Amino acid sequence: MKTKYFLLGLVALFSMPMFAVKAVDDGSKFGTGEDSIRCLENLSLYQTYYKIRDYDAAYNSWKIVFDEAPQAGGRTLYGNGAFLIVQKLIKAPAAEKQQWFDLLMKCYEQRIQYFGVDRKYSEAWIRGRQAIDYMNYSGDAAMLDKVLPWLKQAVDHGMHNADADVINSYFQMLEKQYQLDKEAHRANFIDEYLRVGEMLDKRIAMADKQLENYKVVRSNIDNIFSSSGAADCKTLEGVFAAKVEAEKENAEALNKIIKVFRMAGCKESDVYFTASLYSHKLNPTAETAAGCAYQAIKQENYKAAVDFFTEATALQEDPAQKYDYAYHKAVVLQKMGNYAAARSAAYEAIGYNNAEGEPYIIIAMMYADSNPFGDDKILAKTVFWAAVDKLEKAKSVDPDCTAEAQKLINLYRQHYPSKEDVFFKPELKPGTIFHIGGWMNEDVRCRD
Repeated sequence: MKTKYFLLGLVALFSMPMFAVKAVDDGSKFGTGEDSIRCLENLSLYQTYYKIRDYDAAYNSWKIVFDEAPQAGGRTLYGNGAFLIVQKLIKAPAAEKQQWFDLLMKCYEQRIQYFGVDRKYSEAWIRGRQAIDYMNYSGDAAMLDKVLPWLKQAVDHGMHNADADVINSYFQMLEKQYQLDKEAHRANFIDEYLRVGEMLDKRIAMADKQLENYKVVRSNIDNIFSSSGAADCKTLEGVFAAKVEAEKENAEALNKIIKVFRMAGCKESDVYFTASLYSHKLNPTAETAAGCAYQAIKQENYKAAVDFFTEATALQEDPAQKYDYAYHKAVVLQKMGNYAAARSAAYEAIGYNNAEGEPYIIIAMMYADSNPFGDDKILAKTVFWAAVDKLEKAKSVDPDCTAEAQKLINLYRQHYPSKEDVFFKPELKPGTIFHIGGWMNEDVRCRD
């Protein structure tokens, strides 16, 4: 009899509907019973609507999965979800924006809860994305204390592989922190500028498909730093004077200091000179050689400056910097009156960057200041033809030089040989080619 009642109980048990439990309650991926079916149906619907860009419909199904089965869609559920919420937030009336923003932050927090240990997209990476959305959509004027730790976490974890926009936002927040209390945050702001710059340089050197994004961020942080006030020469001297002496045997530390001064344009600072000299003795580099060159110029030791610029050019690999060093060497040689060597240095600079007009202007000024014809005052005027030719070349390659070059052209044209001069010098017949000897060794077209 007992056996009969037991069998009847089993039949009754198996004839009952399957017990339903949401995944959020039992910790499973999809839940059980009818709730698992509801989860799978909405997961499929959300994915389908998302693919066809029906984001309103996608959101409705996504929200069910998000609330009831937070592990069902994997990390993609949260990446897509953040996008869907932002679409709602952007279109929402002002009175509703806060609730959508709160949901957006919950989306990030829930992703960290369930997928924060993801090998590729860890909690640190998620915090970086969360910080960007917080900055964009919170409307919080006092967001610094909230987002800066998140951004730092993302940058510290990702280093040169951190997202370009995260690195950019991190430095923006650092600058904001610095402006709020310069004395408290100046040293960290400068240190982080150097550290982040090294990260970006390493990533840029990889030359991958994200190259342009990282180059833009590199330019952005340089501009932020340069305009921040932390790059003021007097301020930098106060910060680094003692550090240079303390680190005079540490080439790496000295080179970081040198880079800050160079970026700030403080190449005439005694602190910059001292750091360059110490560093050059330890480990000669292009930057230390250039620093010694600028120091030599300040001391009017022009020969030493030329030698240091020559060394800097040889040690440098970046064509833009090689141009800079060669051009400055040309300027120094011009000042020394060694025009032939100065012209060679100017052409060397042009070889590194042929889109710059300044080297041609230097050559033109030296031509106009020369007289390879002795007492022949008429032939001496032909140097102005050669000078104007170089100025026209400067204008053609570098529009930024147009105003300066044209000013000199207008001046030099006043010194051309006159018609009366040409009457006495038939070799200057307009349209013919005339050779100017001496160090210039130029052929010029005679003109009216």
